[in-house]
Amino acid sequence: MRFGSRIEDGRGAPGAGRLARFAAVGGSGVVVNLAVLHALAQWLGVPEVAASALAIEASVLSNFLLHDAFTFRDRRGGHGRLARLGRYHAVSLVGVAIQLGTFAVLALLARHALGWPSLGSLRLPAQAAGIALAFAWSWAGSARWAWAGAGVARKPAAGGRGRGLLPVTLFAALVALHVLPIWLVRYFPTQDGPLHVENVLALLGHGASPLLRGYYEANWGAQPNWLTQALLAPLLAIASPITAEKLVLSGYTVLMPISFRAVLPRGPRGWWAALAVFPFVHAYPFHMGFWNFCYGVALAFLAAGFWLRTRGRLGPGRFAALAVLSLLLYLAHSVAFAAALLVAGAVLGVRAARSLARARRHPARRRRVAAAYARRAAVGLAAAAPGLLLLAAWLLAHRDRVAARIPLAELAAKLAAGYSLVSIDRRELPLAMAVMLVLAVAAVHAALVRAGRGPRLRAHDGWLVAAAAFASLYFAVPDVVAAGAHVSDRMALLALLCVAAWIGAAPAGPAAPARRAAVALAAIAVVALGVRLDKQRQLSAYLEEYASASAAVEEGRVLLPLALSPYGPRDVHGRRMGYRIKAFLHATGWIVAARGGVDLKNSQANTDHCPVRFPAGRNPFRVIAGSLGRMEGVPPCVDLRGARRLGRIDYVLVWGATRELLETPCGAALAADLAARYEPVWLSAPSGMLEIWRPRAALAVAR
Repeated sequence: MRFGSRIEDGRGAPGAGRLARFAAVGGSGVVVNLAVLHALAQWLGVPEVAASALAIEASVLSNFLLHDAFTFRDRRGGHGRLARLGRYHAVSLVGVAIQLGTFAVLALLARHALGWPSLGSLRLPAQAAGIALAFAWSWAGSARWAWAGAGVARKPAAGGRGRGLLPVTLFAALVALHVLPIWLVRYFPTQDGPLHVENVLALLGHGASPLLRGYYEANWGAQPNWLTQALLAPLLAIASPITAEKLVLSGYTVLMPISFRAVLPRGPRGWWAALAVFPFVHAYPFHMGFWNFCYGVALAFLAAGFWLRTRGRLGPGRFAALAVLSLLLYLAHSVAFAAALLVAGAVLGVRAARSLARARRHPARRRRVAAAYARRAAVGLAAAAPGLLLLAAWLLAHRDRVAARIPLAELAAKLAAGYSLVSIDRRELPLAMAVMLVLAVAAVHAALVRAGRGPRLRAHDGWLVAAAAFASLYFAVPDVVAAGAHVSDRMALLALLCVAAWIGAAPAGPAAPARRAAVALAAIAVVALGVRLDKQRQLSAYLEEYASASAAVEEGRVLLPLALSPYGPRDVHGRRMGYRIKAFLHATGWIVAARGGVDLKNSQANTDHCPVRFPAGRNPFRVIAGSLGRMEGVPPCVDLRGARRLGRIDYVLVWGATRELLETPCGAALAADLAARYEPVWLSAPSGMLEIWRPRAALAVAR
């Protein structure tokens, strides 16, 4: 059956009420399942996998009794209770396999990949993941077979109802698989993630802290990049910084595939096409820690799906919903907001062109069509007006000069290789090229099918127009504009997503090739997850070593972190461990989150579109480095003699000071400044990558 389709009860009425009862019973089964698991594993010492199997059986029996008495009480006439119990067990067998398999895989990953003796605190989330994947299957099998009693109307299965459920199950499983790595490591390695956490904490504590007020200004302006800060702030009140960050990352990982699904056709065909999104979910911007951009892309596709479903016809309720989406998009990211406008305009423009072409022999009709589409465009722009006005004001106030441009040949090579999908491991390169190959083959196939049916525009061609626009911007716009970096990677990602949407939304031609392409892309995404998890586990271990410096740092201190090896140590082949991601550039954020204080290499505070900013006269990037590039160089070029103008520096944290780096001009100057004015007080273990230095005067006072 199709997921979400109507299943009729014995009286022929839609089964929405039955689904609600089924979900309620399922909820009680979750409680039984987790309670039995906890009792057996925690109190009785039963091995985890065996305890999981017994907990599943207990929940199956509990669910059957409640379904038989409550959910399907009008369907008990066709078979005896034992027969129904046997059928329900048969239906549940697939769900049991999903649940037990999920739990067993996670337990094995914990033991063999991460070196944990058990899942520990992740035991219950692992069990809950299996429960969620099995729910849809259990509902379908129970309603269509286990309690298919006498008198229930049955329609012949055109092509098989179960096949309609398969892509939904695969989609849900892939979402769960993409969330899983976030929770399998203690510190999920991103470049800017720790900065988001420390800056929200700084804003929340700014009013009550003289230290924070002395080094930061609260930035309460109506700038973009507020959305994830607003999400993170309440989470930090109820969870640890590490958990709060994981919740934000998990939220995006769930939202992005759902938003992409919203722009595709209804039914199984749309669910199959939605599998194509997964190579793009954890792309380069995600690992860079560009939270607001990532959420903005998800919201842009959600807004595009809303626009497509309504065909631009906006009543008062829809108008209000689109206005709210517009405001959220602006608060997420200006590029994502502009992307949503571009996609909506391309889709509406193509549909208008088609309608005008069909009415070309009827002038009066053409005028009516043109007027109707002009009204839709005007109403859409009015709904987007709050975000548009804020964006216009922001751009007028930030007409910064261009800082960097990538050579055209290099841009072309990166786009062809799918470089925007590559982040923390060199082994992602062939996988990204495989994604580009699959997309190219699928796009050529779709174009050939179209060529045989005439050159007319189709309704979904707006996606192709949007993809062409993003590709043009990819080559035309500099990589760094108005304090926004990595613009080319963002444009490339948007272009590829639009191509995937165009392929998935195509109404013409056989569905099998598009389905095969989507499945191939999903398979590549799963392989990429495994490749990245291995590197994430290594980076997380070094991040734990870095964060262990919290024990050596006093509360409420001023820290100057200097990452000489921001990508991490070299691997066995002499290559950068983090590849494109500087996971240790802002790792001090975890120390500040634990101990409070000020991070003088807080690059977000070097801008005016984040929660806090450095005062103009006491900006460390200008005072001791001169620029962002010098402060974050490899090695950083800083003059510690100018630190007195900043007030004070309590600790200097030096990460990855190799002999090779210390022999460079900037490295040698840093080593001389440290030796003259500071003294080492702590060395991390086991690798010794992190050194903590304190001013000699502070040590003399302490003694």
